[in-house]
Amino acid sequence: MFFQKIQSALISLFIIPFVLPLFFPDALDLSYGPSVAVYLLYAIPIVFIYGTFTSLLSEYISQKTPFRSKRMTSFVFHLIAGWLFVVPYGLLFDPSIFETGIFNLASLLGVSSAFIFYAVDQLLGHHFKTL
Repeated sequence: MFFQKIQSALISLFIIPFVLPLFFPDALDLSYGPSVAVYLLYAIPIVFIYGTFTSLLSEYISQKTPFRSKRMTSFVFHLIAGWLFVVPYGLLFDPSIFETGIFNLASLLGVSSAFIFYAVDQLLGHHFKTL
């Protein structure tokens, strides 16, 4: 499972920096090319460290819950982890991010990235099950 999460992170890194500037073009006040570069710069450590860890944790928690749909439970935990990334970021680097509330542009970026990571992970998981 760990190897699949690393693969999911790697593939997500080829998707996230190119998709986020399309859905949130005014987030960085840059044109598309520089936005891709900035997202890629920040996405590498975040996706590999935070994303992989929280994805493993989400899968573990979803397997331990009594809910019938483990996949939906994992999906919800992925989105929550993407949204929660704003909290350590805001506390460590930029407290002004909370001036607009807890549902802000940064939390939307985190949730969008978590959605992409989850989708890639599910596609890879389905692919490995068919092999």
